[in-house]
Amino acid sequence: MKKVFGLIFVVALIATPAMAQKVNIDYAHDFDFDSIKTFQYVDTKDTNPANELMAERVISLIKKELTEGGLTEVSENPDIYVTVHYASQELSTFTTTNFGYGGYGAGWGGWGYGGMGAMGTSTTTQQNYTEGTLVLDAYDAEEKKMIWRGTGTVTVKAKPEKQIKQVENILEKLGNKWDKILAGQGK
Repeated sequence: MKKVFGLIFVVALIATPAMAQKVNIDYAHDFDFDSIKTFQYVDTKDTNPANELMAERVISLIKKELTEGGLTEVSENPDIYVTVHYASQELSTFTTTNFGYGGYGAGWGGWGYGGMGAMGTSTTTQQNYTEGTLVLDAYDAEEKKMIWRGTGTVTVKAKPEKQIKQVENILEKLGNKWDKILAGQGK
């Protein structure tokens, strides 16, 4: 039974990076978010897509989320400018597995036969993964200052289809947080 729980624990440790997804926001608490009706997507010098195909998909998803949220995309004179940034880093996690058994002691009162120590082996394996962060910024078009920032961090999946699903999940969670701000409930 202990071996089963140990195996489940090891599998859980290995899978932990793949399950992690963090979404956070920060915003100007004194800004009137109810006044926002239009947006314009813009690239900035900080927009840094490593994969242009994926970047276009992400931008399309952002525009879709904003329009489904009730905003209208315009090509000039928006209420807010929206931009996106990407960051990634290669990370590793290490898992050590021990196999073996204990020995027996030295007899009564230290007298008697010699003991056998524990015997076994340990194996440490390294799992590499990419942690990616999507940063979505909104700027007041009139004042040219940031009013909202949403970030989502995930362990990036290998297949583009799964990456898109990860982005959809991040944008949905960020949209829910935006809705809470509009409802006066903060983060």
